[in-house]
Amino acid sequence: MPASAWHQFIFIMGLGLAVAGLTTYVIIWMLVAVHLRERHPAEHERLGGFLFAPRAFGWYLAGRYRALRDRGLNALGAPGSIGAWAIVLGAVAATVAKLLAGASA
Repeated sequence: MPASAWHQFIFIMGLGLAVAGLTTYVIIWMLVAVHLRERHPAEHERLGGFLFAPRAFGWYLAGRYRALRDRGLNALGAPGSIGAWAIVLGAVAATVAKLLAGASA
């Protein structure tokens, strides 16, 4: 029995949310990495330069950029944090939709 239209809809929307979040995260990370390199070199070294490093991704999810009290970084970090959360929520939604579609078969 094929998955219902709702399962398919939630799966596609979850994937779309994850892709949109990934796009935002990648673009914003480049800007944040340059900002950190120029104004907060210790934090840049701590996070590393790789954009998918677990430490950097967690830094966005937890909103730790706010602790540096840099208004420019806050302006860049907010969309990056939204993008990181969109990746997580989109992946969770797509996974749950697939699991539910498989369970109802």
